[in-house]
Amino acid sequence: MLTLYKVIFMNERIQKSIDSIITKINSLKKNYELLKTRNESMTEEIQSFKEQLHERMLREQELVETIEKLNHDLKMAQNQVIELSDRPTGRSSEEIDELVKEIDYCIEQLKK
Repeated sequence: MLTLYKVIFMNERIQKSIDSIITKINSLKKNYELLKTRNESMTEEIQSFKEQLHERMLREQELVETIEKLNHDLKMAQNQVIELSDRPTGRSSEEIDELVKEIDYCIEQLKK
């Protein structure tokens, strides 16, 4: 009789262990599915971020090119200003004195 009790007791224990294992497997399957869904969502998000990064890098390159062109244009404009400011703005005082003498001479000639 004791053996029958042992068999029944062992059978119940085995059944409880099997039930526990099945419960753990179901829990793990559920967690796996949740993680799989989350992973897919994160993969899509990563792809979206990669596309945004690519677009921003293209925009940055466009801006860098624009800045370089504007800097070049600025340098050219500054050079033109320097060239214009280096030119004489009129006649030198020696030229003016020479012209005044010539005008005086002409006036004297006309008075004669």
